[in-house]
Parts: sequence; C-alpha cells; structure tokens
Amino acid sequence: MQTASILAALGAAGLAIGLALQGTLQNIAAGIMLFALRPLRVGEYIETGTVKGYIVEIGLFATEMKTADGLYLMAPNSTLWNTPITNHSREPRRRQELSIGVGNDVDAATVKRAILGIVTADGRIEHSPPARVNSNDLTADKTILTVEYWAKTTDWSETRYDVIDRIKAELASRQILIK
Repeated sequence: MQTASILAALGAAGLAIGLALQGTLQNIAAGIMLFALRPLRVGEYIETGTVKGYIVEIGLFATEMKTADGLYLMAPNSTLWNTPITNHSREPRRRQELSIGVGNDVDAATVKRAILGIVTADGRIEHSPPARVNSNDLTADKTILTVEYWAKTTDWSETRYDVIDRIKAELASRQILIK
C-alpha cells in the first residue's frame, strides 16, 4: 500500500471530522474566551441580539440562562461571543429616563418642580449627578418632559415603578392630565 494513499485517506478523514465538529469547536473556543475575558458572570442579566436572561452557568460549550419570565434557556457560547453583549447588572448604578407628556395649557415650570421634588425625595435615587427634568419636545397640544436620574442597579426597576406611580398620583392631585 502506498504511503501517499494512506496520507490522503487520513487527510480526507481529518477534514470530514473537522467540518463535522466546526460548530462544537467554535463553541469551545468561545467558551474559553468567555472564561478568560469574563464579559458575563453568574447572576448577571445580559442581553444580546438574540438572547436575554440571567446567567445560571457558563459551560465550555454553552451557557445556561433563565429568562425574566422564568424559562430555561441554553445559548451556545459562540452565539454569545460573536454578538455585542449588553450587561444590565455589571455597573453598580444606572441612569433612568422617563418621558411625560403634559398639556400646553399647564405651567411647565411648576410641573417640573413637582416632578423633581418627587424624584429627589426618593432615598434610592443618587444625588450625584443630580436628577433633572427638562422640556424635551413640543407639539401643538403637549410638552414632553424628560426625567433623568441615577439609581443603584439593584433598585433600578422598582425605583422606576414607584417614581412613575408617585408622579401620576401627584399630577392627578393637581388635576394635570398626562398626554
């Protein structure tokens, strides 16, 4: 038997195996990069173009996640590595932005002061940088106010819900319609 024939057969077999394992090898390489560079950690909430959820376990081939509605999700590591990752948990604080439309018949300065009072009274909201309320847009029938503040990442969602409820109640007590 000729050596060239054996080498050709081994080369063809190696190529076939390499092509068959291409996805698996990509996932292994991506898993190594995820372990080395740590763009995500167990317990963090991440979002990519195709997946989002809390990291449960980072494996060599795939990452196990739990979606916000409690579903199990297994994402191949190459999916996570080859797309931009937004990590919602990594930074200790986050900026919140709310938009509120009020009628043009209302004094915007008075509404801004009332909203700013609500926001600054909440102990979960950071004082530096200070919260702001600005007129962001103007239409024929309403002014859009933008509320910006910083809160701890762990309190971010609950703070948002509470601030929205308090703003709504305060504006209703002043008989100011939200448009």
